[in-house]
Amino acid sequence: MPRLPLLIQVVYHPASSRAAALAEYLRSALSEDPAVPGLRIPVFFTPEDGTGRPPTEGELSPDAEHVFVVVLADDHLNVDATSSDGSRRGWADYVVALHAACQLDAHHRFMPVQLTAAAWPLDARLRDMNFLRAFAFSDPGEQDRFVIRRTVHELCRQLQAQPEVLGEATAPVTLFVSHTKLNLDAPPKVVYSILHYLTATQPVKVWFDSGDIDAGSIFAERIEMGVRDAVLLVVLTDAYASREWCRKEILFAKKHQRPFVVVNALQEREVRSFPYAGNAPVLRWGGKPEAAVDLLLKEALRHLHAQMTLARHMRPGDIIRPSPAELATIVGLSPGSVVLYPDPPLGDEERELTALTGIEIVTPLERYAKEVEKLVLPRPVALSLSRSDDARRYGLSAGHLDAACVEISRYLLLAGATMAYAGHLGEGGYTDTLFELVRSHALPGVAPPDRVVNHVAWPLPLTLEDRSRFKHVATFRRMGRPDAITPELHADFVDEPAAFDADGSALHRYAYSCGITAMRQAQTLETCARVVLGGRTGPARNASPDGTTAVRWYIGRIPGVLEEVLESLSASQPIFLLGGFGGCARLVADVIEGEPRKEMSWSYQMEAPHSLGMRGHYEARGGWLDYPAMTDLLREKGYASFNNGLNEAENRELARTRDIDRVVELVLRGLRDIAGRA
Repeated sequence: MPRLPLLIQVVYHPASSRAAALAEYLRSALSEDPAVPGLRIPVFFTPEDGTGRPPTEGELSPDAEHVFVVVLADDHLNVDATSSDGSRRGWADYVVALHAACQLDAHHRFMPVQLTAAAWPLDARLRDMNFLRAFAFSDPGEQDRFVIRRTVHELCRQLQAQPEVLGEATAPVTLFVSHTKLNLDAPPKVVYSILHYLTATQPVKVWFDSGDIDAGSIFAERIEMGVRDAVLLVVLTDAYASREWCRKEILFAKKHQRPFVVVNALQEREVRSFPYAGNAPVLRWGGKPEAAVDLLLKEALRHLHAQMTLARHMRPGDIIRPSPAELATIVGLSPGSVVLYPDPPLGDEERELTALTGIEIVTPLERYAKEVEKLVLPRPVALSLSRSDDARRYGLSAGHLDAACVEISRYLLLAGATMAYAGHLGEGGYTDTLFELVRSHALPGVAPPDRVVNHVAWPLPLTLEDRSRFKHVATFRRMGRPDAITPELHADFVDEPAAFDADGSALHRYAYSCGITAMRQAQTLETCARVVLGGRTGPARNASPDGTTAVRWYIGRIPGVLEEVLESLSASQPIFLLGGFGGCARLVADVIEGEPRKEMSWSYQMEAPHSLGMRGHYEARGGWLDYPAMTDLLREKGYASFNNGLNEAENRELARTRDIDRVVELVLRGLRDIAGRA
């Protein structure tokens, strides 16, 4: 299995809500929104097994060449540092083992963070180690920003193979401040504010030079050399674009593939904006120099990580660009050249423009998708994607699953696939992102609504308002009421019930599950493959709009994703099982591989509301399949019955990996095989 270039491993006590919030902040800040270009650095948490103890096996994640360990030490971790009964190791032993593993390999780094005053040193073996003193900031927001700032600094050092100097003010990068002296003393004096902040607080070298420099070859060489080895902070003031050397500094940055960020400090207007100052992050000046510097350092880290990621996917003849390709960075290349830039891909409108040069620009995963696009899938691809109820067990959060769902959908669309989805098309979250992806990655000759088929099971509502709101982004397939579920059984069982509570009675749950099963059977017959990720295995705590929470079970006969897998196996439909993200997909993988799971038992699932009565209705009609029989069926069928174009080893890898790039690569490879059979 190919390894990731970099992975962040965050350690914290599962009982600490503050540490959990900071861990999620780190994940969000380093991965960012998957729908827009960002750092895209994988961040995983310590797996939780419900005991409050650290993992019994393993230390450093084996999934990456470079592992950066962040330990969030607080009173919870300190109190449980030593095991009380000696039955298994405590948190101190686990943290010390992680530190020792990092010491043995210079590719890895270890950064302990002290969230509370009493948390240091956690253990006598760590007494000589300097912890980041985040507890010195009383405001949690300030703590978050302090920790992410130092994390970015250390990651830049790690990826540049600089010595580990935690706690010392050494420079991870050289920062070149590109500005014009014409606006230097004019309010709001942005450059002075930034320089004061840099010299007072930041361990970075600062190149503060050009402004209005006279022409001359020696100066040109010095400025270009300064830019070539630095990250560029462009202070865009009213006169900036009118100055020759300011324009040249940006062009030097693009020539040498250097990261830069634009601080928009315009006060009135630009007579003519410099067209090549784009394709980079832009920050509106708000009087906070730390925001500009933090963004620039994150952009520097993104460049370093992008270069490593692209090298992993590079093919002979590829030309790497660590930022999205643009005319300014591909001009001069020979027609027919292939430029590889980071995912996610540009929208159609930009790619159409760069295509006029005769140069192919492509991201790694987009290339896999294009190779599939040359073939035609016979029917839509069914998506069984939903959040897991056990994500923490695998070191994940809801954010990880949301990101995975978006990336899979993005590259299926790029591959030309139509997607069949049975989820609720409500506002926000995955649904909004899915519709935006459909608009951004259009397929010639295919209307956007034809790219997403939404199967709506009886008795779920499909209102006139829903049909009107989503008519331009999805095609609805309304399932009818099952023949066996009639108004004679209950007055609620009409063709279009106004309201229907599956938990109202055993009969209602039976009727509801029959409708859901009928929809899944129809969807299976109308699709050419099924992609499975997440899914509940039992009860989960759901949040309500008023802020309260309640435990809710699934509302079908059995966990929904499990039923969809069984339906696909029954129909010999190709299955892609993404078990690395937990949930029902992982449950199926574990059962296939012979691992016992309590969720695959009636004694566990019978706790669902009205389950006994619902089972009675099924048994009276001869339609009940119990969990031992399902377990036997899954083990008998195994990965060999997935019929997805992947071999046994690849299916096992797909069922375990959390590397979303690898997931997409394997799914697209399998779809290419399926399309070739059509």
